[in-house]
Amino acid sequence: MSDEKYPPTPREKILLNELGDLLESAREISSDLEKCRQTLNERESEIRALRRDMIELKEENQHLREVLQTWRVRLDSVLGQLKTIN
Repeated sequence: MSDEKYPPTPREKILLNELGDLLESAREISSDLEKCRQTLNERESEIRALRRDMIELKEENQHLREVLQTWRVRLDSVLGQLKTIN
């Protein structure tokens, strides 16, 4: 046996080139996937923040409705008292 290396055959060269192309494509896909993951994480964070804002706004809206209802009741009461005075 000898340690002599044999040059790749034409078929082996083609396969090595195809393997190199596949490796490059895999790296590009991996990079694109990582970008998509980062974008997804950013969007999920944004969604969580918007949900918190929405909950706060709903609570504020409910409070304002209650305040408005209280004022309506008071106004009706005052108008009722005014009618009895006349």
